[in-house]
Order: sequence, then structure tokens, then C-alpha cells
Amino acid sequence: MGDAPGAIRPYRPGDREACLAVFDSNVPTYFGVHERPEFGAFLDDLPGPYLVLEDTRGRVGGCGGWAIRDDGVTADLCWGMLRHDLHGRGWGRALAEARIGGIDAQGGAARIELQTSQHTRGFYEHLGFEARTLEPDGFGPGIDRIVMVREPPG
Repeated sequence: MGDAPGAIRPYRPGDREACLAVFDSNVPTYFGVHERPEFGAFLDDLPGPYLVLEDTRGRVGGCGGWAIRDDGVTADLCWGMLRHDLHGRGWGRALAEARIGGIDAQGGAARIELQTSQHTRGFYEHLGFEARTLEPDGFGPGIDRIVMVREPPG
């Protein structure tokens, strides 16, 4: 697979197995195997837009979405991930920026929140997010739960 990502497009139900394979490639470092059914249920009933990142041959290399809370002010980044072999190549930044851009284009939500682990905390800090809470082993043994927030400028 080349170094540059291909298209970023809306998720389709036919992408389900490929997205689960992306999830599986990140177990046990980034996700616990016990989270797989939750991710599958999420894909079956999306709370908001969900995107798929393809390589130049149309193969799914990553996925992630967002949902606007009922307050209309806060958006949650949901289940963002890249296939493990694609980490560190700029693909994650492209997908994260597409998700943030989608939130901005949708309008209304000024604050973005996500839950991540110690393994991706630095990645999100580089995108302007700040850690607010940390729960050791919150996602499972060895995977801390960190709530991060990106507030509007000013």
C-alpha cells in the first residue's frame, strides 16, 4: 500500500466487515477484544456521520465518525481507527481532519470531545485537544480511558 491515503467517503453497510477487520488489527494495544461487539453494534446503528478512509485501490484502511449531542454544542468523535500497519503515515491526521471538518460544516457544535487511550493521547494533543480526565484501565487492562476536549478558539 502506498504512503498516501486515497478517498475518504461515507460509510456503507457493505463496509462493516472491513471496519471490523481494522478494529481487529488494533487488538490488544488500542482496543480490548471485549469491545468488538460494541463496535459492531455501533456500526449497525450509527448515531451520526461515519467515514471510511480507502487506499488508492479502494480497500478500507480506516474509519471514524462523529455525533452531535442533544445540547447541539458538543460533538463526540466516535470510533476512529486506522489499520495497524498504517499508523504513523499521516493517514490518521487526514481522517481526523475530515471528521473535524465535517463537524464544522454541519455547524452548531463548538466543542469536540473524545475518549481515547494513552496510546493516542499525543496524536490528539497535536490536533488541539486537551486531556481532561484519565481513568487507569478504563477501557480494559493496560488501556487507560482519557477524555479529551477541543474548545473553540478564544
